[in-house]
Amino acid sequence: MSQKRLNLIQVFRGVAAILVVFAHTDLIFNQNLNQDFLFKIFTFGGSGVDFFFVLSGFIIFYVHRYEIGKPNKLKSFLIKRITRIYPLYWVILLSKISASLFFVYESDISQRSMGEFFKAFLLFPLDRHILSTSFLGVSWTLTFEVQFYILFGLLIGLKPKLARPIIATWLLGVILHFIGVIELPENNLFLQYLFADYNLEFVMGFLAAYVLLEFLLKSKINWEMLLISLGVFMYTLSAINYFYKFIETSPVMTFGISSTLLVLGATSLELKKIINVPNLLLYIGNASYSIFLMHGFFINNVTKILNKLLPDIFSSILILNILGVIIAIISIICGYIIYMYLEKPLLSIFKPKVART
Repeated sequence: MSQKRLNLIQVFRGVAAILVVFAHTDLIFNQNLNQDFLFKIFTFGGSGVDFFFVLSGFIIFYVHRYEIGKPNKLKSFLIKRITRIYPLYWVILLSKISASLFFVYESDISQRSMGEFFKAFLLFPLDRHILSTSFLGVSWTLTFEVQFYILFGLLIGLKPKLARPIIATWLLGVILHFIGVIELPENNLFLQYLFADYNLEFVMGFLAAYVLLEFLLKSKINWEMLLISLGVFMYTLSAINYFYKFIETSPVMTFGISSTLLVLGATSLELKKIINVPNLLLYIGNASYSIFLMHGFFINNVTKILNKLLPDIFSSILILNILGVIIAIISIICGYIIYMYLEKPLLSIFKPKVART
């Protein structure tokens, strides 16, 4: 069954990517220049990952809900997910590794074992410090994506009487770990990923799609603007709290819930009304995966090159911040170019194969 394309979901993907870009600009400026970017106001930008996870949970259920309990659909589902994640990731990962090996580049790639290379390429759980210094730092998020795809695949490939108890047991474990009832061994990365708090954000997105389709679209009461307003309000409060640390709380409870409200309200509104979305926002949303994968590599190296060639240029706070904005914007543009000339061609290569499954 065909699905209506939700343009606001694409916009949200772009917003999430931009938040991560600006957050990493600040992080990289601190690492390379020992300077803050825009007075650290975008430190909350890591919440773009929380937004991405909620969006992923929503999209998977919205697009594949009719495949649940149909084992003959499993192969097609897995091929679609694999071709969406891995080809572009492998190209960019190999580019990063090549740069580490053949150019003067600060990396400990030569110290990595074959097992670590294997895990990095297949997106198996791997220490985030190792990912940041040797591979792609953002790839830890893709490990969660792959894990969620596998779990959703169980709902498709197994009979409900088998799949539901497995998923329920996993979810119970995640919740018990989240509230502190269960403690996991720190040296067991597999368990740390399997029962991590972030998994709840995929579940939130999953439930948002279910509530949208089963209740909101059938309701005579228009909840959309209330949900969007609450989402924006909560996200803003969460960002302020993240900066000032008024209350120590999990991003799942702040950015996760507010992202869920935004997604729920916006998608319901778009399915009921025609929403005109600026093309620029759609372009960024479409390219969000490419932007997400390559922006850190670009910002890191451009910053290092500028600092080496023109070290005094960063002495002025004003110029430093202007350059930071310019570098962040150029990284987004480069991400779009990669989307147009690498990601889209790669997807077109695999699309006929997916169509035949």
